[in-house]
Amino acid sequence: MIGLVLARRYANAVIDLAQEADILKEVGQDLDRIARLFDDSHDLVNVFADPTIASSAKERVLADVLKKGGVQQLTMKFIHVVLQKGRILGIGQIATAYRELSDELENRIRARVVSAARLSDKEQSRIKDALSKISGKEVALEVEVDESLLGGVVAYMGSQVYDGSIKNQLTQIKDNLSKGR
Repeated sequence: MIGLVLARRYANAVIDLAQEADILKEVGQDLDRIARLFDDSHDLVNVFADPTIASSAKERVLADVLKKGGVQQLTMKFIHVVLQKGRILGIGQIATAYRELSDELENRIRARVVSAARLSDKEQSRIKDALSKISGKEVALEVEVDESLLGGVVAYMGSQVYDGSIKNQLTQIKDNLSKGR
């Protein structure tokens, strides 16, 4: 863990270079993939966290991982700098900060929609359009299913929650009845 301020500094540095090279999206995808590798592999984390393993061995392991991942040359150089600075275990935070900065640059917001059942492409498109109108931004939609909702959807966008679930409506009716309304 490296902290949000430091993660944003690293993300800012690489995002400027990615913009210049016109590979903003690709570098973001690379960083997300690398972060997932570290999330999914305790062995990989242990190698890079172990102070008894030589830096040169860590460099070789990282080079092998990056070559197999087919990442951009810019991403490869950046990750090596992060390793040299001893910040490689913060790659998840850096990837998150990069995604947030990239979203700001591209006037995009991420929204998570939870529904009681799988949404059709048409329903997802309608929800995406509605959220885009509310936010004034392009919406990147992530959809989940939670059968406990009974019906309807709940949308999380930024710090806002739009709860159109039947479960919420029933709770509101219950509250109103208990208050004597």
